[in-house]
Parts: sequence; structure tokens; C-alpha cells
Amino acid sequence: MGTMTTTLIAVAGNALKTGAPDVEHLYELSKRRQWNASDLPWASLDFSAVPLELRRGFADLLAQTHHGELGALTASARLVQSDARLMDKLFGATQVADEARHVEWFSRLLFQLDAPAPVMPALAAFIDDVTQAGDDLHLLVGMNILIEGLAQTLMLHAGKLLGALEVPELESFKVVGTWLTERVAADESRHLAFGIGRVRALVETLDTTKRLQLEERVAQWSTQLMQLTREHSAGVAAFGLDGDELMARCLADTHSRLKLTGIESGQLTS
Repeated sequence: MGTMTTTLIAVAGNALKTGAPDVEHLYELSKRRQWNASDLPWASLDFSAVPLELRRGFADLLAQTHHGELGALTASARLVQSDARLMDKLFGATQVADEARHVEWFSRLLFQLDAPAPVMPALAAFIDDVTQAGDDLHLLVGMNILIEGLAQTLMLHAGKLLGALEVPELESFKVVGTWLTERVAADESRHLAFGIGRVRALVETLDTTKRLQLEERVAQWSTQLMQLTREHSAGVAAFGLDGDELMARCLADTHSRLKLTGIESGQLTS
């Protein structure tokens, strides 16, 4: 109790004087771009004419992302508690709200598809390992760089694919693709931008020992990410996607994002 009180007093004392214009900008964007999943025209979606195999494949892809969003919700809520800067707490609170909305959005979609799908073991292990990280910086890297980055790459790719569909029976997929890119992926972009900037600033303050510990953890997670590239979900095949190409893109994007933070990620190769 005493430690938490002291921490909050220190945060309140600094108030908005910590000089974080980049985070303040993201916070303002977050406030202006909040949206309500309940307001979307769910009744307009109709998957009844979609072939069962394709519906199951789509549900499989959604189930993996839904699990990641649950992990991100848990991790972001934890980080709000430990953030030392008030502006980081304020932005973090909007991310918690974003993640809750994403969990709701994917839950609604999975319910409408009515095609239960399992979470891939490799993905479940990766999410569990990230959310259970004992170090807050490790958690921030795992969540805002790796998980959010992976989600953004997949969402933008899937949204573009679905949005380009011109088959009448798949019109609902096209609508979902628009929602995915214009709403969900847009939220993820803010989380990713915050993560890159905050991690870069923190990495610069690490001594050699702590930096090596962080890079070892990233190397461990890199191995798990590569396992995901070998365990393509059923949804990838159902949509006729090149799983190897898609996952190679995910790894390349992840490597680029880690490079921006100053973290070595030499194991991230397909």
C-alpha cells in the first residue's frame, strides 16, 4: 500500500510536466478516434451464403487474433499500473479501452460466424509467455512491439484482401475488411507507435547486463514467432493465401520495428 501510494504521489507531482509531446499527440488522437463496437451495423452482416469451409477458415483466423487481443488487454492493464509518467498512464488507459473494444469486436464476429475454432498451440504459448513476463520493459516489448505489430501486419493484409472481394455472397466479408482496416488496425497503429517510442527511450538507459537480458528474452520470443510461421492456421489455407509469404512478411515487419527501438533481433529470419 505504501509503495503504491508513494508512486502515485510522485506521478501526480510531475503531472503533465514530463515533456512527452509525442505521447500527448497519441493520447489526443486516441480520445478523438474512439468508436463503439455496438454502433456498427451488425444486423447487416449475413454469412449464411458463405461456404462452410470458408466460414470456418475465417473463424479460425479470427480466433487467433481474438486470443491475442485478450492477451493485449491483460498486458496493457498491467502496464498502466506501473507506468511512472502520467502521460504514459493516460495513453495506456486509452489502449486498455481499445483492447477491450477489440475483444468485443472479435467476439461478436465469432458469434455471428457460428464456427468454433481452436487457438494454435504455438500462438497460445507465445501470448502466455509475453503476458507473464516479470519485467515491465519486457512486457512492453512483447505486447506493444511483437503482439501489436504482428496484429497490425495481419489485419492490414487481411483487411485489404477482404475489402477487394467482389463476390455478392461474400459482401459481408468485404464490410468486415473495411471495419478491420479503418477501425481496429488504426487503433493498433497508435499502440505500436507508442511502444516503439517508449521502448527506444528506455533501451537507451539500460546497462549492458539489462540490455543483454532483454535481447535474450526477445531472442526467445523470436524462436516462438518462427514456430508460428511453421504452424499456419487453417484459415490461411481456406483463403488460398501463401502462408510462408505472409509469415515472412510478419517476421520482416517485426525485425524492422525492433530495429527502430534499438533492440538486436538477429534470430528473426524465416
